[in-house]
Amino acid sequence: MGLEGKGPVGEHTIRQVQVVPDEELPLMLLAQLTDQKLVAYYSELLSSDLQAQLSSCVSSIEFPVIDPILDILKSHNIRSDAGHYKTYLFPPQTAANPEVTCLSKQDPRIQTFGFDGFTEQVYAIERDSLIVSACVSVREDKSCGEAWVYTDPAYRRQGLAKKVASAWAYSLLRIGKVPFYSHKIDNVASASLAGALQLQPVFEELSITLCTS
Repeated sequence: MGLEGKGPVGEHTIRQVQVVPDEELPLMLLAQLTDQKLVAYYSELLSSDLQAQLSSCVSSIEFPVIDPILDILKSHNIRSDAGHYKTYLFPPQTAANPEVTCLSKQDPRIQTFGFDGFTEQVYAIERDSLIVSACVSVREDKSCGEAWVYTDPAYRRQGLAKKVASAWAYSLLRIGKVPFYSHKIDNVASASLAGALQLQPVFEELSITLCTS
């Protein structure tokens, strides 16, 4: 949550602690851990009574079916949407790859590839002097980083994404940071990459946000 500018108010209440582009404070976060335990967090903007009502509902749902939760919000005239995501950790034995080069986001090749809007170091593979696959921290702080990976469609199915992601993760692990990877639950390509990297699932998350349309 910290990478998204969110922080705890109490045990299960969250608030926006800093502005992060393209991130909003969700009405509710619901995560299922690998031991099947459900953990819920609620926006500080929701009343304590509504939080208590939602909390009571959480104990009776079968994740990821959250229709009862959405119905409660609707009964309070709150229209909402839900996004479903899966998050993984990289194994500690992740290694670097000699084919991958670490470049600055100021490098013209990185700017051409479109990865200059992220963190400083980008891990990339070139073909004919052009970057064809790269991995970068889409968000990073003093303790962890989240991977963003992209491969040119003409060079997919060659294992390049696996190589650049491994090199990126290794760079974080060697300085004591935790590299992780997330994707929408229906993103088949990202799920396939997680499998190829032998990533360890840690939780699935439903982020319930205010519907503005």
